[in-house]
Amino acid sequence: MLVVEATAVKVPARPDPTIVLHTPLEEANTAAKLEWPASPEGRRGAMYPVAG
Repeated sequence: MLVVEATAVKVPARPDPTIVLHTPLEEANTAAKLEWPASPEGRRGAMYPVAG
């Protein structure tokens, strides 16, 4: 489970688009879980695809 805080930002010059920022919170160790896929250990797991 990932726990994030969503912040919506409007661009004053263009009210149509909305930028949403997702900030990881300390709950459920979210930041570490998001960093893992980019780590050497996480990338190594991508070399062995799961059948299915």
